[in-house]
Amino acid sequence: MARQQGDGKYQVPAVVGAISVLNELSGTGEAGATLSQLVESTGLSKSTMHNLLSTLDSHGFVRRDANTRQYRLGPALIPLGNEAARQVKLVRSTLDRVAPLAGRYGLSFAVAQPIDSSELRIISRFYPPGDVHVGITVGSAYGPMDGALGKVLLSAMDEDQARRLIKGRKLPAHTRATITSPESLIGEVEEVRSRGWSVSHGEFNENNAVAAGIWGTGGDLELVLLALGFPTQFDGERLAEIGEVLRDTADEVMNGAGVAAPGR
Repeated sequence: MARQQGDGKYQVPAVVGAISVLNELSGTGEAGATLSQLVESTGLSKSTMHNLLSTLDSHGFVRRDANTRQYRLGPALIPLGNEAARQVKLVRSTLDRVAPLAGRYGLSFAVAQPIDSSELRIISRFYPPGDVHVGITVGSAYGPMDGALGKVLLSAMDEDQARRLIKGRKLPAHTRATITSPESLIGEVEEVRSRGWSVSHGEFNENNAVAAGIWGTGGDLELVLLALGFPTQFDGERLAEIGEVLRDTADEVMNGAGVAAPGR
């Protein structure tokens, strides 16, 4: 049964217990810890600890030494740790490349990360010098029908899936410029796949934007780069210029991570 914590979020006690076990074992080094020691350090009951360790052992997340009865972290954690380190490195590499662009081009830039296949969340932003710029909130979320970011999300989906999603609902009109024709939006998404960047001409709000995706080794969308500006400063050929800048920046990040850019 899930229970509500002080921060208002629901957590599953068994999962919280398993996390506690892994955290405790991460601090024991080669020595490991016995069931009794883990019971004492976590405050969990002996029966609960036995069930947790048995489950974690069966999946390779912990290993029990039959001679000493000590538990240690298991080999199943290694690929997870490697992937976590890779993702952190990818984000750091991306932020390092995007940060200078704000000052160079006088626009607002941001990096978003997929929460799932239908949502992106802003994880960092960079503003140009001066007080006048388009703002964006870190932590804000965007879906597949939300301007330039949404078009990148749609381009990351299987073509049939994207078509079903677009045609299966009435497209929301965020502004008078929002694309509400399913066929027109499908055509825009196809262009994103072919050229490597998307554009929004005041389709989500009054500002203009371009975006480009960064893809991982498995072909999944890992991050999205975004540039924002007022229509008076960011329109026409400049949209294409910055779109290509974002695409090239994304390609640099992928090349540095040993990932081939998607075919265009």
